[in-house]
Amino acid sequence: MSEGREEKAEEKGDEHIWGRHEVAEALESGQAVRRIYFSRQARGEEIERIKELARANGVRFDFFEVAKLSKVAGTRAHQDVVARLSPVRMASLDEVLAALPERATIVALDQVQNARNIGMCARTAAAAGAAALLLPARGGHPLNDEVMRASAGAAFRLPIVQSANLVRDLERLKERGFWIYGLDAGGREDALRMQWPERRVLVAGNESKGLRPGVRKKVDALIQIPLHSGVESLNVAVALGVALFVDGAR
Repeated sequence: MSEGREEKAEEKGDEHIWGRHEVAEALESGQAVRRIYFSRQARGEEIERIKELARANGVRFDFFEVAKLSKVAGTRAHQDVVARLSPVRMASLDEVLAALPERATIVALDQVQNARNIGMCARTAAAAGAAALLLPARGGHPLNDEVMRASAGAAFRLPIVQSANLVRDLERLKERGFWIYGLDAGGREDALRMQWPERRVLVAGNESKGLRPGVRKKVDALIQIPLHSGVESLNVAVALGVALFVDGAR
């Protein structure tokens, strides 16, 4: 976070929201907030709550003079706070399901924390022709500037769904004919020998903890990438790339 630095607030394609309740709601609901701007005179419990939410979500914030903040918001009724949202359009799972072909792969990240890993996973998923990327609304790294840079723009090329409940969404995908596979170094199935179904979801877990127990219960199989002796695991984005591009992946 940066306090007291005035940087260019508006970037082409960005959307702004303003108001204390509206900005707090955006952060709590997992919207892709890129930056928050406060007036230098911003005070009060609501303002402190927004700062804490921003810190928890890894969202940077800055302080502007009131006149400049009013210009960014396009109104004087901003209540001392404006949020800049990501230009990436978030899709709903319903939208993704409605547009799916018969053969489709979806990637889901279960609380992956490293921004570079998320960006690389997004780039890999787009390059492999994945139908969508599911990200949890809470618990993982927010979809911010760092993730966008790491994806090298690929995050703009595939639908991204912010899942409020990943376990529930995986269940919905099962109902639509998807098989769920969790990437796990201790998995029983060899990713290089798999006979992949027409519809599949590849779920990659947290860098240190792996898949959460609730998510693990929903997978049809845990798959692993066979490694030479002495190498315990792969980076999450590398493992995902191998699983996406093995024979029959697309």
